[in-house]
Amino acid sequence: MICAATGRRRGRPTVSESLERRESLNRNSQIPNKLLSDVGTGLAKRRVASVDTPRCNSQQFDHDQPDLASFRTAVGKLNEEDKNAIHEQYRSGTTVETLAQRYRSKKTSISRVINEIRVGRIMELPLDFIPNPQFSGADADSIILAEIPSADTQVTATRVPSGLSPYLASLYRVPLLTREQEGHLFRQFNYLKYKASKRRSQLDPSHAETEALDQIERLYEAALTVKNYILQANLRLVVSIAKRYVIQGDSFFELVSDGNISLMRAIDKFDFARGYKISTYASWAIMRNFARTIPYELRQRDRFRTSHDEIFNASEERRSNEHDLESAQRQREAQVRKIMDRLDEREQQIVVSRFGLEHGQEPRTLEEIGAELGVSKERVRQIEARAMSKLRIAASEENIELPGVS
Repeated sequence: MICAATGRRRGRPTVSESLERRESLNRNSQIPNKLLSDVGTGLAKRRVASVDTPRCNSQQFDHDQPDLASFRTAVGKLNEEDKNAIHEQYRSGTTVETLAQRYRSKKTSISRVINEIRVGRIMELPLDFIPNPQFSGADADSIILAEIPSADTQVTATRVPSGLSPYLASLYRVPLLTREQEGHLFRQFNYLKYKASKRRSQLDPSHAETEALDQIERLYEAALTVKNYILQANLRLVVSIAKRYVIQGDSFFELVSDGNISLMRAIDKFDFARGYKISTYASWAIMRNFARTIPYELRQRDRFRTSHDEIFNASEERRSNEHDLESAQRQREAQVRKIMDRLDEREQQIVVSRFGLEHGQEPRTLEEIGAELGVSKERVRQIEARAMSKLRIAASEENIELPGVS
């Protein structure tokens, strides 16, 4: 081993030297850096091999255990790795006093480093929110941050189907949210982000007060707690949609995981004030994501499933016909999307579900759709009739001939 202090190569230590090295490290851990040379001289008189031995031992220990370093090469000069380590240790409960001793710095310097890292991370927090006039009310805190309303006493617990995996069974034990509860939670979720964003906009990054940083972090953590509450109550929705899209050879849980990500994004973008339930908005987002990803995966699978002989024996005319069919299908899908934009989110959801317009989805009954949306079968029929009327007008204006619409 080469000593960093002397540049000389050292041989393998004997048992006696190892014991002496450990003893010197134990003693050195409480000794200020400026006294290191005096320590070396004193230990040299006690038969340590060299005056520089304590320095070498300390530097080797500091290299192997940077978080427990005994000495620092320059007091107060901390690199980015040091600063991030200090912040993580502080978040784990290490006091400023302990960190100051560990990094041979002043407590004010450690506090400044912690605030610097915190400000950087707070400025990167995703605090986008859906605005609402209620947020600026004088009594907004007392109303919006109140406890979640109690569920209707007539709401019964959902029976857990038999034969489910532990994960799926756990989803059925989370009670569904009523419309009132859902609206309250979404208003609270966005209001917490609104307050955190407003407080962040008032920060002076170079002179941020600890109290202000604490407040922003508390608001953000509270918003995440509310989001997780909403997420847990709607995970069953992802499972029900994934069941309709899964095909042989697919991993059901990979599909559920992908759907969960779509659900989380939908929660962030959902406007609770428009009167819809998150299930309507999220269902559309999840199915749209599945419709994009699954056909690509199927095409890739079919591409590599065909044998080499079949690939090279396929006629050019056949390939041309398949290309024409695919182009025609893409054109029809574009036409459908164009006129479907005339519908609102609920109307789109009902039309897609009723006619199985998404890939891999079977047409669904009025009762099935009503149960998912939380409305009666008759209400679904009324919305469907209104949507079809809009589509007929749109198809006529765009000069599009589509079955079931004209």
